[in-house]
Amino acid sequence: MMTTRSTDTGPFLRYQSLDPEARFGFPAGHGTTPSSLTCLLLTTVLSAAAYGSAYGWREHEWGAVVWEYMTAFGRIPIPIILLSIWSLVFLFVKSLKIRAQRAALRLAFVPEDSAFVLSDSTADAVIDAIDRSVDDPSRFLFLARCRAVLRMMRNLGRVSDVDEILSSRGDQDESSVDSGYTILRGFIWAIPVLGFIGTVVGLTQAMKRFGETMKSAGQDVAVITEKLKTVLEGLDTAFITTAEALIAVLFIYLIQTLVRRADEQLCDDIRTACSNAIVSRVRITKREQ
Repeated sequence: MMTTRSTDTGPFLRYQSLDPEARFGFPAGHGTTPSSLTCLLLTTVLSAAAYGSAYGWREHEWGAVVWEYMTAFGRIPIPIILLSIWSLVFLFVKSLKIRAQRAALRLAFVPEDSAFVLSDSTADAVIDAIDRSVDDPSRFLFLARCRAVLRMMRNLGRVSDVDEILSSRGDQDESSVDSGYTILRGFIWAIPVLGFIGTVVGLTQAMKRFGETMKSAGQDVAVITEKLKTVLEGLDTAFITTAEALIAVLFIYLIQTLVRRADEQLCDDIRTACSNAIVSRVRITKREQ
């Protein structure tokens, strides 16, 4: 008898309760990749909260400093902060989706009996066991891969064919996971570029003001000293925007490294689970041509 963890009250795994996007009614991205709409909505909310809070406290001494660093210096910190928030939202949601995908690895849908043989005659029973245990198995990378191979069992002539199909599906899933980082990679490139743009803008302002100061002040040292303060404002834009961008992208890159490692580990574990659940139990009853 096939043993699963399904119950009489419903499926053991519910995608709607496990996936963070589906749980709150957002469009759910494929696999571990968050939906762009979800990231946009959350970024909008968090950005509004951050700037709203900073605006409310701008009358205080420390609040004025925070507001200045978020909005001044040629307005360049604004896109830096928005892209940074989007990147962090993406990584946070992605980490939750990885955790949701891992839940499927704990599902037992193949009988533990060592005498059980997985063949074209028993494949349908295993598929039924998966369908009874999960509300939407196509949403889970591991289960979707297993069901695809099991449905093709009647058309396979060798055990090695099963392994090849699983490997091919694994490569496709890993490619899809990698492509999910495309937008994030673009933001990680764009954030420091914005900082360097701030450097160019700040230095340009500083040189322009320095020329105007020397032209208008003549030989009066006191006037030159006083007007050089405006030159320093351009240097503030140059250095502060660059520092903000580099700090932000360093922080994002370190978090991305951890999340990407978890993504890669999930793909490796799915390959291992597929091998243990299917390849090691397969017996092709169809005679090879």
